[in-house]
Amino acid sequence: MTPALDAVDAALQEMGRLRKVLSRGRSKQVSSDDERRTAKATALTWFHTHRHDVVAAVGENSLQAVDAAYQNLIACAAKATLRTRYVTLTNAVRVELGKLQAGRALELSRVGGTSGTAAEPPPAFDPLVADAGMRGILLRRWQECLTTLRAGAPLSATVMMGGLLETPLLARINKMPDKGPALRSQAAPKNPKTGKVVDIRDWMLKDYIGVAHELKWISRPAKDVSIVLRDYRNYIHPQKEYSHGIVLKSEDARLFWAVATEIIRQVLSSVT
Repeated sequence: MTPALDAVDAALQEMGRLRKVLSRGRSKQVSSDDERRTAKATALTWFHTHRHDVVAAVGENSLQAVDAAYQNLIACAAKATLRTRYVTLTNAVRVELGKLQAGRALELSRVGGTSGTAAEPPPAFDPLVADAGMRGILLRRWQECLTTLRAGAPLSATVMMGGLLETPLLARINKMPDKGPALRSQAAPKNPKTGKVVDIRDWMLKDYIGVAHELKWISRPAKDVSIVLRDYRNYIHPQKEYSHGIVLKSEDARLFWAVATEIIRQVLSSVT
């Protein structure tokens, strides 16, 4: 299959998985953070990963209906919404993707280009990280994430992504002439016994992400979907995977990669 066909097929599979996730709920409204973040992350994966390959094959104008369907899903995930509304929206996305798959089959089947994941180039970390040795490590970690994605090792890839994210976020804080705003932010973790802020080097990924959003380095959608990545990387523990009945798939890892790379680029663009 060509990259464009692969992208459409992956988008359809992700939408099917989202429908299964939402179908497990029993409440009339989808109000839980986990469900809403999953819906938003699924939609953002289209824009950050799959769309690149498809637009190269069929052009921007052909994607207006598909884009609109995904945008409606993002808007829906921003608030508590009726579960039946999600059914309507996920059906709409699947219908538009199906129309694209059938109506532009020739263009989608043309060989050319590379898949979004395989072609994702590493950014220049220089604005954040002055040490050449650390920049080299980050570049190797970036490539290792890609290697595990291509090899079909989604859990390994997800764990690698979490580790890759922590260093640029820490570096962004260290880049501040005055770290006061970061230390005083509500998301900064505090020692429960002393009430003092924990040493920055000992923060967890969720702490870095929360502070980065509070200081407006990353967007709210990036923060929301990154929490899903943070939670899923914990399935490195076999007992947790077993007790929750969750098995990460390649589609999940590609979604998390879209989130991780977007956060890194947003953090880099916040450096003045």
